[in-house]
Amino acid sequence: MLKKTMGRRMAAGLGGVGMAALCALIPAMPAMAQNATAAADGTLDEIVVTGIRRSLQASAEMKRSAGIVMDSIASEDLGKFPDSNVAESLQRIPGVSIDRSGGEGRFVTVRGFGPEFNTVLVNGRSFASENQGREFSFDLLAAELISGADVYKTSQAPVQDGGIGSTINVKTARPFDIGGFKAIASAKGVYEENNKKVSPQAFGLLSGTFNDDKLGALLAVSYQKRETETPSTTVNGYLSGQTIGPSSKPIATNVYAPRNLDISQETSERERIGVNLTTQLQANDDLVFTLDGLYNKFTVDSTSHALGNWFEPSSYTAAQIDSNRTVTGLTTNGNADLIINSNNRNVTTKAVGLNGAWNVNDNLTVKADASWSKAANNNGGKNIFTVIGIPSTYSFQQADGGGFPSVFGHTTSLTDPTRGRTHIAIRQGNDEAEEVFEYKLDTEWKSDGGVLDAIRFGLINTNREKTSNSVTSDPNIQCLYCGYPTSADASLLKPFSLGSFLGSGGRFPANFMTYDANAYFSFLESPAAAAALDKAQGLAPGTTAARLAASNGYTATRQPNSFSVKENVYGGYVDTAFKGDLGNMPWFVNIGFRYIHTEVKASGQQLALTDILPVANDPTIYTAVYANNGVPVATSQNSSYDYLLPSLNVKVDLTDDVIARFGASRTLTRPQISDMAPRISFDTVRPASLDASGGNPSLKPYTSDNFDMSFEWYPTRTTTLSAAAFYKRVNNFVVQTRADEVFNIANAGKLAVGAGGVTGPNQVTFSVRRPRNAQSANVHGFEFNVNHTMDYLPGLLAGFGIQANATFVDSNAVFDPASTTTSFALEGLGDSQNLAVFYEMDGLSARVAYNRRERFLENLVNPSAGSDPVYRRTYDQVDARVSYNVLENVQVFAEGTNIFGSEVVTTGRFDNQVLTYVDTGARYAIGVRADF
Repeated sequence: MLKKTMGRRMAAGLGGVGMAALCALIPAMPAMAQNATAAADGTLDEIVVTGIRRSLQASAEMKRSAGIVMDSIASEDLGKFPDSNVAESLQRIPGVSIDRSGGEGRFVTVRGFGPEFNTVLVNGRSFASENQGREFSFDLLAAELISGADVYKTSQAPVQDGGIGSTINVKTARPFDIGGFKAIASAKGVYEENNKKVSPQAFGLLSGTFNDDKLGALLAVSYQKRETETPSTTVNGYLSGQTIGPSSKPIATNVYAPRNLDISQETSERERIGVNLTTQLQANDDLVFTLDGLYNKFTVDSTSHALGNWFEPSSYTAAQIDSNRTVTGLTTNGNADLIINSNNRNVTTKAVGLNGAWNVNDNLTVKADASWSKAANNNGGKNIFTVIGIPSTYSFQQADGGGFPSVFGHTTSLTDPTRGRTHIAIRQGNDEAEEVFEYKLDTEWKSDGGVLDAIRFGLINTNREKTSNSVTSDPNIQCLYCGYPTSADASLLKPFSLGSFLGSGGRFPANFMTYDANAYFSFLESPAAAAALDKAQGLAPGTTAARLAASNGYTATRQPNSFSVKENVYGGYVDTAFKGDLGNMPWFVNIGFRYIHTEVKASGQQLALTDILPVANDPTIYTAVYANNGVPVATSQNSSYDYLLPSLNVKVDLTDDVIARFGASRTLTRPQISDMAPRISFDTVRPASLDASGGNPSLKPYTSDNFDMSFEWYPTRTTTLSAAAFYKRVNNFVVQTRADEVFNIANAGKLAVGAGGVTGPNQVTFSVRRPRNAQSANVHGFEFNVNHTMDYLPGLLAGFGIQANATFVDSNAVFDPASTTTSFALEGLGDSQNLAVFYEMDGLSARVAYNRRERFLENLVNPSAGSDPVYRRTYDQVDARVSYNVLENVQVFAEGTNIFGSEVVTTGRFDNQVLTYVDTGARYAIGVRADF
């Protein structure tokens, strides 16, 4: 714990000192740039730039030559990305921040807009996602397979639509770009600090061109494995407006009460296999064909052993409450739960694309592209959640400072196997799959001179189908043993020790018991357990056995809330480019329009209400009558929409080294696919309250009017200084709202019109909660970026360089902690900073990188419990890498990720309401790389 505290202080110090040094450095850069330019006169074209400088130079050239506001990252060499993860490298770009899974970057947020608002392409093509929504998981792609990535922050008509935050194009290597023969092999061992284990990782690449460089082929293969251990604490929300203590004598009212505290140790094995195969053919001097395929297999096999402690508000015997009405300490009578939980992933992605580029003549270029991709997460029914309880009294204490909460004082032995009691058991998990077919035609006509520079025209068709199958144990069986009614088989339970849990910085039982979940399922399905439950609940013998037989025990089956959504997008664009000179200042203007037509078909199952009937002797309730004897029926709904998306980009070279840009555009992001599921649930059927909830296939896209301005200075090829400002007005935000909806009924009970929700002779009106387009928001911000190499310094000091950037973003749609009725706020909105210091000379390369993402709203509504928000605390991380060329083509290297062991912490509406505290630990690697 001491090490991590010191590490956090050092990390914060590194960031503060680095930013201060950067501020001091900027005023001196003009003189430095002049010195560097003077030193380079006459020899600049002969310099061969490699490594980090090569990456910086390539990124600067792409940014400088672009007609829009964009940033890029480029590999330092083939198979050698700046970071071990693509998302980790993307976060070094101004305005980009990431969310991690298992200590690895997974999702990307750009300018405050989360992963669902960013379109991710692979080699310019739409790529299938294994998630239920539109988010792209960057942890599927091994960094070695990637040659670079471009982040388009403003729009241009040829750029694929769908990203209000950005469009990100991830690129793989191609043999014609490499030229000739190239072979690379690398291997490393990765050491996990939390469990002291070492796992292997390897990469290999072969690329060559043949037949006078008219035929090329490239094969790249990556294998990565990690065995991890992740300790954590979890509070599944603070419930607002609670009365705590016995109803006859409450301790307090209207408080925020913690729901529970779980102390968990997760072990997981992560394995990633990636293959990229590309062939290219130059049919003649003007025609090139490219065929490429990408395959990824990513599995995560995880199991969590946890001690759960439930805090039923009415069972409190003592409590401490702070000035915000938050319960910070309590003692309660309850059950200590022995929990087994898993959260697996079994993802396979495949993609194939064929591209033809034809230079028809000196002025006209035509490109045609066809692609297919498929992603599947085959995890249906493969996750488990099981509980064996031990009755006990215990106490809870909220975290002090930056720590984590504690639970202690259990009055019953947690290591006595005879104390276990049966409780909930579920097999669960989703099968998620998406398949994408895409066809594109792009043409460009370049003029021979004059103000009109180019005209571009293109067509696109994207067919996407997302299927989500919920596969769980029968809902009627999941809680069959709930309430701890019978004794668990003592032979199932065995000792479990947390060891040095989270550095032993809190108070909690270090030893309790665990068990094999599959053996527990078998026990619950046994005749002996079923008979014991019948006896405990006063049921007729054989009742429980019959229920188990009817559902085939705890076997997971496909559930009615499964759905599929087909989305067919037709689009076209026209784009014109103009150029000229304003005095001595060259200018470029791009005006374009993109038109898209989208057709949606959502299919699923839902209950079909046919009538509501009065209940004899109980006027407070109705009996709902459904078609098909209450079995959900198949349903589908169609919708469509059309949008015209204009864009304007202006670029002026104020001097040879200074560029000013302005952009204005309209962009859109399509609604989350899961929100469009055609389902409805009739939640409350009473005369005083007719309530229902469901999805909405008729959702429209979010639309955004965007304005951007930037200034960029390129004093040398490896030095960039830029500042950008942006403003977005976003409409059609999707929020959960209620509205009255009319349903037709038979009205066999002759209910009177005007009473109890009956609004017509054969009509009833429900208040239905659905996702709807209902809100707007403004987002604005600033980005500052510096990349600088100190080539002008004497001797060995010339090897130093620095990368630094900062992003500040704000909105009029922020959450107010003082309000308990906020229904809309932007998630993911927060400032971020990056600093990297590197040294590269004479075969030695070293880099230390610091990243900081400030506190932000992660979820407006806690997905685990209640209606309160979830905040992510400020997170900073330090990574390092050093390498040395022992031979001309052989390099040894060492890497460190999260070397100070920063933890991921979430809180409720107030910062002392710690929800999750997750320690993924530091990891280190040592390896060797050879290329020929």
